[in-house]
Amino acid sequence: MTAATRGRILWGRILVAVLIAAVAVVACGALGWWQWGRAETTGRTVQPDPAVPLADVLRPAESAGLAIGRQVTVSGTWADVEAAVVTGREVDGTPAEMLVRALTVPAEQTGTGEPATLAVVVGWRADGDAVGVDDAPGTEATVEGYLRAPEASTASSTPDQAPADGTFWTTAMATSELAQHWPSPLYSALLVSYDGSASWTALEPLPPTTEINFRSGAYAIEWWVFGAFALFITARWIRDNGRAHPETPDGAHATGEDHA
Repeated sequence: MTAATRGRILWGRILVAVLIAAVAVVACGALGWWQWGRAETTGRTVQPDPAVPLADVLRPAESAGLAIGRQVTVSGTWADVEAAVVTGREVDGTPAEMLVRALTVPAEQTGTGEPATLAVVVGWRADGDAVGVDDAPGTEATVEGYLRAPEASTASSTPDQAPADGTFWTTAMATSELAQHWPSPLYSALLVSYDGSASWTALEPLPPTTEINFRSGAYAIEWWVFGAFALFITARWIRDNGRAHPETPDGAHATGEDHA
């Protein structure tokens, strides 16, 4: 072999190796996606846990933590304070407002021996005329729904029109803002009511969740690992066999004789 041919790239070998690797990767990727699709479609539907008393999962002023998403029930009276009307929302593509009211939870239901204030998302309505609360302050209420995390306070602008009697405008369901209007202590989570009221439509209830089929999910990961391994093996093979060795022209065995 002459100096000019030493280390020459063997494009034929490389192209064949790349083609085989591409077929293997595409096949493994497709089989992996198919298995992942099966993992989702054959997964188990999990209904939310049944509603429990609020005091069983959350107490006033403590971190909500794992209580978020739990269904609860609580009784109390609507506090004699202004309700919050949250603007700038959208429900099913409709510009909307949401009503958040203060529910006074009696001492025997808080778990602390003292009354507390719970923010209740009563419902929503389309943007339009300012509308206030339906049930008068002091009215007893039993509310069932699910707990949701509060939002961060924002500096967005509120409508120019005056709010309805007994309400104030706000742009976020933030307990930090509500605490400036309502008596403390406040719960750190909000309760999304399933009942609504005459003027406010209840939000959708907590949907069920789906747990993927673990076996099919594991098979999907295995196929993707096989595809990655095929790429690795191909890269190693090309590194070791993609060039002609000086002593073996184009891969032929050395014979000790000069070649014409």
